Amino acid sequence: MPSATHTTTQFPTRAVHDRSTGRLTVVVDALPAPVDDITVTASSTRVYLRIEQEDTTFERVVSPPVRLEEFTDDREAVYNNGVLTVTVGTERRYGH
Repeated sequence: MPSATHTTTQFPTRAVHDRSTGRLTVVVDALPAPVDDITVTASSTRVYLRIEQEDTTFERVVSPPVRLEEFTDDREAVYNNGVLTVTVGTERRYGH
């Protein structure tokens, strides 16, 4: 019997933008997923989070908090004790 894959955006996530430091921090409760089941990619306009658990895939896309901002190359992702923390820099888009 083939397994079905279910895609959802439902997993505990919190995003905090600190304008004074120009950084967005996204914290995800990823437990019980092992680090090998977590994918984080980032561009200037989006941070893409994907967690695969058994037959379910959790996906979340985070955009810059302010329409006229974009993400910088200042990026970090850390997975510790079931908590995924992704931090990206933000800056005003040129030409706006």
